[in-house]
Amino acid sequence: MTTYLPLPRPSGDADTMRVQHGLLRYVREAAALGAPLPGELELTARLECSRQQLRNAMAQLEAQGIVRRRQGTVTTVDPIALRLSVRLEEQFEHTELLDRLGYRAEVEVLESRTVPLGAEIGAVMERPADATRLAIRKRWRADGAVAMIADDTVPIPGDLPDEFDPSESVFSFAARIWGEPVVWEVTTPGVATLSGELAELFEKAEGSPVMTLEVIGIGTSGRRILHSLEYHDPGIVSYSLVRTVRPPWSAL
Repeated sequence: MTTYLPLPRPSGDADTMRVQHGLLRYVREAAALGAPLPGELELTARLECSRQQLRNAMAQLEAQGIVRRRQGTVTTVDPIALRLSVRLEEQFEHTELLDRLGYRAEVEVLESRTVPLGAEIGAVMERPADATRLAIRKRWRADGAVAMIADDTVPIPGDLPDEFDPSESVFSFAARIWGEPVVWEVTTPGVATLSGELAELFEKAEGSPVMTLEVIGIGTSGRRILHSLEYHDPGIVSYSLVRTVRPPWSAL
């Protein structure tokens, strides 16, 4: 049995990370085409790296079950193991997630303001509709293409801290102002089609499909301290879910 582990975050000096990121791009392409990876000589030429650098990067992916190497044969990619590198039940900062997949990740804060919580989010968060919230909209790019947009909400228990930086992780901000971290999340996936402002922000045609994730972050006390509505381009990042298989109830 093969045990699949999350992709390691690319690490090392700038040249090592360049090779790791470049190899991951070829791995994604091979998985999409159902084709083997190019040979070692071709990859070293494309990546402009030494054989040792390539072998080190390949060994990391082999340890994760992503690639399969046999002496004298082509190197293949296991698309299932690659899918499992992004798990729906695991929490990632989006920048780190894209980085692990070998993309050049960028994040920008599009909007940050304090507004009333509103009836819809207030009902989900079990708070009054007129309660104050910090609303943050961020956009992530992967190799220049828009990958994700998130509308994050953090209810404000008092005054907004003077030292607030909108580029701060929403998880660390929620932990800081509530005095407790988000320890588990209720995440509901869905689908939507882009229109209006969201289509413009995604730089895609209206009607383009995206995956949605509604996330409710719950702190150690049981309070609901974070709400997020995320939009993901499924062509850039696709998520998988691992389920435990149990016998049918009728068989018990």
